[in-house]
Amino acid sequence: MNRSPFKKRVHACTVAVSLSMMAGCAVMHSVQLGEINSNTVLEGKRFEINVSQLGLDVEQAASIAEAVAVVAGSPETVEAVSAAQDIGALFQWGPKTGAPVFRDDYSDGIIDMLRQECPSGQISGLMSVRESVDYSVITGEVVKLVGYCGKE
Repeated sequence: MNRSPFKKRVHACTVAVSLSMMAGCAVMHSVQLGEINSNTVLEGKRFEINVSQLGLDVEQAASIAEAVAVVAGSPETVEAVSAAQDIGALFQWGPKTGAPVFRDDYSDGIIDMLRQECPSGQISGLMSVRESVDYSVITGEVVKLVGYCGKE
């Protein structure tokens, strides 16, 4: 099949967009549940705190870029993608439950958020959930706290 350079680029872009629109997946890594005081749960206020941070799966991004470069017939681009992959991997740190995130301190303020949601400090049924999400090239880490705040 002999395609013009324009048609090759259109085909490569179509492949890249199709791959990037794949459905995402969430993986639960841990759940912890604290003690439950039935009075606090029945009479208190339910709260939910979510914090998250995005990351980039450098290997998946490079695979897609290399596939596009091969389809477009550009060996120079394949080399450039490989170099960019190596450089990008140097700048990503963070939790290892999923792909690394851009900032590993994204959940440091969660205790302050908890104090804000429940100033009385009477918390019951506190559940903490840690999960990662994967939307092909874009990834993320999520920490969620759900509980009940009792009255002072």
